[in-house]
Amino acid sequence: MANFCSQCGKPLMANANFCNQCGTVISKTQQGQLHEKRAKVIGKQTQRSARSYKNWVILAAVGLIVAWTYVNMPSSENKVIASQPVVTVAASYPPADQQMVDIPVKSEGSKISIPLDVVQKNKIVSFKLEERNVAIPLLAYITTDGKVVTAISVCEPCNSQRFHTKGETIVCNSCGTTWELNTLEAISGSCGKYPPDAIPNSLVGNEIQIDKSIIQSWRRRG
Repeated sequence: MANFCSQCGKPLMANANFCNQCGTVISKTQQGQLHEKRAKVIGKQTQRSARSYKNWVILAAVGLIVAWTYVNMPSSENKVIASQPVVTVAASYPPADQQMVDIPVKSEGSKISIPLDVVQKNKIVSFKLEERNVAIPLLAYITTDGKVVTAISVCEPCNSQRFHTKGETIVCNSCGTTWELNTLEAISGSCGKYPPDAIPNSLVGNEIQIDKSIIQSWRRRG
């Protein structure tokens, strides 16, 4: 930073003993004042640089924490659906309401099965496991990335057993609660914590198979 002559006002060289312009001698006192002033300016600049560096370090640390949290936060996707393999072509859903279609179920030994092509054609289907005078309602549909979803067809808080799709969402016919089709993550409605309870299935040829024991062991979540 430049210092100036007290007589002519021209800039002085650093550590100058006299003014190069007018020849005025710079006293020791004035030199000391100039050095002190320069030291203060340099000190303030150093402090600002240190504060700026500290702020950048803090921002970088916060950024790393946010990134780590985002990467390690639990997935919103339903665990059963996430574990299902992609087994068929992706499904597309019309923006208008698509109601469930009731279909028959085949029961053999420890499994029940429904045809894959029927689910693909009707978008969302309803069927039941009926044994020992107990009927457990079920549903099935295909996600937009080609996974087969099977679930207990009950909205537990309102006891509705009927759902429909609307675009890429699934909606309870009774309370109107809406979930994402691919993840069953709640979007809106009072029953959001209780989407149709997804259960595992396997695909054998054109048959979607479900173990009866999994269905029979199902219990309400709330």
